[in-house]
Amino acid sequence: MFEMMLGALKAAGYEAYLVGGSVRNMLMGLPAGDYDICTSALPDQIKAVFKDCRIIDTGIKHGTVTVIRDGTPFEITTFRGESGYADHRHPGKVEFGCSLYEDLLRRDFTMNAVCFDGERFIDPLGGRKDIDDGVIRAVGDPGKRFAEDALRILRGLRFASVLGFCIDPATADAMHACRNDLEYVSPERIWSEFRKAYSGKHFGDVYLAHFDIFAACIPHAIRERSIFACRNDALDALDRLKADSRSKHLAEIYFTAPDFCAAELLYSYGRSDAEFLCRLRGREKELSEIIGSGIPYSVSMLEFDGNDAKALGLTGKNVGRLLDALLKSAMNGETENKKSELTKKAVDILRSF
Repeated sequence: MFEMMLGALKAAGYEAYLVGGSVRNMLMGLPAGDYDICTSALPDQIKAVFKDCRIIDTGIKHGTVTVIRDGTPFEITTFRGESGYADHRHPGKVEFGCSLYEDLLRRDFTMNAVCFDGERFIDPLGGRKDIDDGVIRAVGDPGKRFAEDALRILRGLRFASVLGFCIDPATADAMHACRNDLEYVSPERIWSEFRKAYSGKHFGDVYLAHFDIFAACIPHAIRERSIFACRNDALDALDRLKADSRSKHLAEIYFTAPDFCAAELLYSYGRSDAEFLCRLRGREKELSEIIGSGIPYSVSMLEFDGNDAKALGLTGKNVGRLLDALLKSAMNGETENKKSELTKKAVDILRSF
């Protein structure tokens, strides 16, 4: 799909490249994720090229529009230079009309500054080697990068947690030196990055190695893998960071129900959050055994779906109610995850509807 987007811009006479996380993931053999495109076209020219698509002015002041094609969003940004980061977050001045190379120089890390034109990779800053070596390295002067935008510090730690990459020593030194600039970052953005970081498999090691950075922006943080000393500290911190209710509930579970049921966590919160809590409690083996056993923990894993429920005469919310009841039965080992057995169980459940 992204090839069509690049092709449309090129056919109109503009340069266009896939850039950022989608290229990094492509090189790592991971799903692309979000698609970011950089181009020599100005925002109005981008809109003209994709006039038949839905367009959102995501960040028009900074040259970014989101084009939605066949349900897939593409964030397309004009080549730009930036200067004057007075608030350690946003550029005071944005200039269009620069080259691709100049545009790449403003980016956070080399691994996110590799481009793909649909046929070949463009990598003037050595990002591919850093990806191959598993290194997170700031573009150019790391101190300058983090002084421009302090959120990049947490982004770097998040990448280390999720990808398992090590942080280049000069980049790490600059992160620690600039950590107090995180006070300029909104609580919502801090929480967003922290939330993604603690879902990473390498979070514990990253957190302990860079505790002073986390302590500068996470209230009540302690140098322990539990992050907080007690329930009250955790909930106060999450309130101040404007965290979501789901995360607050996970904190409640961790501090008040240490003997939580791993299977129930999978069912209620999904694999990522269940893995996080089990890692904190040293119960990874228990969870991996449940996952490896093939026991279903989400409706999508059942050998019985919504169409089967409708064939039994159900409609609307009752379809979901039945599937939820079947999932609980299969998780508890009461019913084998086979269509014939689930259908029999469904008939029994329907008698109580």
